Amino acid sequence: MGIFIEDAQGRGSSAGVNKNNQLEVRAEVESSQHAISQRDGQAYQVVGTATLSAATVPVLHLKNTSSTKDMVFTYIRHQIVAPTGGTAIPNVANYVTVAFNRTYASGGTLTVPVNVNRKSGNTAEATIYNNTPVLAGTAVEMDRWYTRADGDMNVWNKEGAVRLGPNDTMEISYTGDQTGGLIYARASFYMESNEV
Repeated sequence: MGIFIEDAQGRGSSAGVNKNNQLEVRAEVESSQHAISQRDGQAYQVVGTATLSAATVPVLHLKNTSSTKDMVFTYIRHQIVAPTGGTAIPNVANYVTVAFNRTYASGGTLTVPVNVNRKSGNTAEATIYNNTPVLAGTAVEMDRWYTRADGDMNVWNKEGAVRLGPNDTMEISYTGDQTGGLIYARASFYMESNEV
């Protein structure tokens, strides 16, 4: 026999109580990215590429230009294809980093992120460069990957834990000794109100 609690607002809703005095509810769980894409149309993805060289090569530089929204990252992926001229990967000399704080100086290619909710019509309040932009300042490294193999897709999932506030920046860069080949990077993010 179940006990039901009636809605005191008079809307006809009720909740069940089981024999352990726990409320019985029906709920749907979805990722933040899914919910914000569906509700606000503010989920985006951007792809960048760069030619490998024996140096530090920025692939993507991302800046949040909104004064009212945070740029919230959910997934990052990188892939190195056909590296040549350096030490065979994997090795400690060749890696990809995610870092904060550097600013755009020049070069690269201005890149517009794609809204993955195609019916929303929104655009990201962000300035993004790919293809080896020149960056100024000192990078604050947050994470590092050592690529496992040629063509291997390395996926990093932070489920929205990485947030850029207004004017904050983030970069995805390759460091190594390769003199040829390509690196691809993809970042998935959503824009969310930063009002408390």
